[in-house]
Amino acid sequence: MKNISFEEAMERMEEIIKSLEGGELELDKSLEIFEEGIKMYRYCTKKLEEMEGRVKVIMQQEDALEKFDFELEGE
Repeated sequence: MKNISFEEAMERMEEIIKSLEGGELELDKSLEIFEEGIKMYRYCTKKLEEMEGRVKVIMQQEDALEKFDFELEGE
């Protein structure tokens, strides 16, 4: 998949949903954009999981720093 942002992928998914809900596409075209929508969904899910992992690491680092600061103050 080309390098697109999370926001761009979400926008594209919204466009795909509107197109599919419109019911005016031929079956082949509907299947084609449905497949693209699934790819966008997987991409967004992966990005969210990556961000969640980064947040956890940041929070763990913050917790470690707070614990370290507390121990220094307690000396």
